[in-house]
Amino acid sequence: MHWIIKTALLTTLLHFTPVRAEIELLHWWTSKGEIKALNTIKKQLNDHDYQMVSTSVIGGGGDTATTVLQARALAGNTPNIAQIEGPSIKAWDAIGILHNLNNTAKKHQWNETLNPLAKEINQTENGYVALPLTLHRMNWLWVNHDLLTQLALDVPVTWPELFIAMDKAKRHHIEPLAIGKQPWQIAQLFESLVIAYGGVDFYQQAMVNLDKTAISSQEMQEIFKQFRRLSLLVGEQLADHKWETATQYLAQDKALFQIGGDWILGELIALNIDVPKKIGCYVAPQTQGVFLYNMDSFIFMSRPDFTVQQANDLANVLADKTFQSQFNKVKGAIPVRNDIDLSGFNVCQQQASQDLEFALIHKLAVPSMTDSMAVNPIKQQAINNELFQFFKNDSIDSKAVIRRIIAIASSDN
Repeated sequence: MHWIIKTALLTTLLHFTPVRAEIELLHWWTSKGEIKALNTIKKQLNDHDYQMVSTSVIGGGGDTATTVLQARALAGNTPNIAQIEGPSIKAWDAIGILHNLNNTAKKHQWNETLNPLAKEINQTENGYVALPLTLHRMNWLWVNHDLLTQLALDVPVTWPELFIAMDKAKRHHIEPLAIGKQPWQIAQLFESLVIAYGGVDFYQQAMVNLDKTAISSQEMQEIFKQFRRLSLLVGEQLADHKWETATQYLAQDKALFQIGGDWILGELIALNIDVPKKIGCYVAPQTQGVFLYNMDSFIFMSRPDFTVQQANDLANVLADKTFQSQFNKVKGAIPVRNDIDLSGFNVCQQQASQDLEFALIHKLAVPSMTDSMAVNPIKQQAINNELFQFFKNDSIDSKAVIRRIIAIASSDN
């Protein structure tokens, strides 16, 4: 009789599946490439006995996800982890609902292994309060080589050359620029124009410091003149695309160029597109040497069933060097850790890493205003919207937009 009980007990133990801790992640990764990257997180957590509950909020720039997170925080229903960018990290920590990750930082030697930009953004007076994941370059020009050859064009290195190429594509019934009708996509174009025509110092003053003198300057009026020229080339074809739909147009030989961050690379990889043979990555015109960046991080939020120790145990899993390498390979970005070998990464990522090193040495690395890295989210969204309205409506005068941007910059928010 005893041996029957023992056998039954042994069988039960052999078939026992440990209960996995459920971890909710709130994020805005919804494109094909982003989902592929998200699956690497799911697998990493699963391998360490965590079950990821994915709460995705559609909206490539993350504005909608931020609104959802704010509402949930007010309701006392925060997720365990939330995707975050830039100055928002310090704002969330000031509220007092973030777990510090100092134990994780010490274990993974973040002070020694993290890129300087990642160390700066993810720390407050409480130490490390966010886990950095990616460094994305924004000022990329993605080029469809087949269409470029078909049109007998060279890769443009200046904006006048780019305008000529886009005009020729348009005359041949090819979309000159893969772009969607979303404020943050349009504002991305403006940032590259500001750097190209004003330089890094001017960009820093106008788009990061929101200096009224820079915003109202003659240089800014000239930039808006070029921005209008760009809008007239592509505005009438502006479709209600998400960014990943625009990337599909580029990949399907329907569009000649796309300007934007290297999440586009992640999408092209997921679509099995040969990069850089079919689609090439080039520095956006007249921004050579400059590294316009944004960065994805995770914050770990305080709640009754999620302690600081549990947060650090979880963060330790996601700070793992091997995982961070795998994640960034798929995401299209470069790792935030300086001790990761990039020899197996795409050549565009390798180029981005070399260019970032150069930019840091020469003080040419600048944060994106468009993508939440430079100013607070309220001002960012308001400025993006002004740029968007100007771009899609050619009756709007640049001086009126400049006055409104100065008003936004001067507000207390």
